[in-house]
Amino acid sequence: MTKFTLETRDGTQSEIAGKDRATMMKLIRKSGVEELVAECGGSCTCATCQIYVDLPEGVAMPPMEPAEAIMLAKAANREINSRLACQMKFDSSLDGMHVRIAPEDYSNC
Repeated sequence: MTKFTLETRDGTQSEIAGKDRATMMKLIRKSGVEELVAECGGSCTCATCQIYVDLPEGVAMPPMEPAEAIMLAKAANREINSRLACQMKFDSSLDGMHVRIAPEDYSNC
């Protein structure tokens, strides 16, 4: 079974089962973590589901669509490894990655 480690804002870590083609937002929310707000419900019109992704060595970051890049360009607390959980889809190549939930930000809602 493929998994990733999720780190919440308070530093609590848990392993989450991954499912191919499911968005990171759905996987995180389904695991019971409610601090990933996802205000727009996954329509890529806010950045309240921003996550920081650390991939296993040798794994490339999945490509980003232009709409996600535009939203992240406006996001507070953006880092080089920022992604929107509503846009990033999990697949087995991401097994073992570490995901951290970004600080809460409603500036783009």
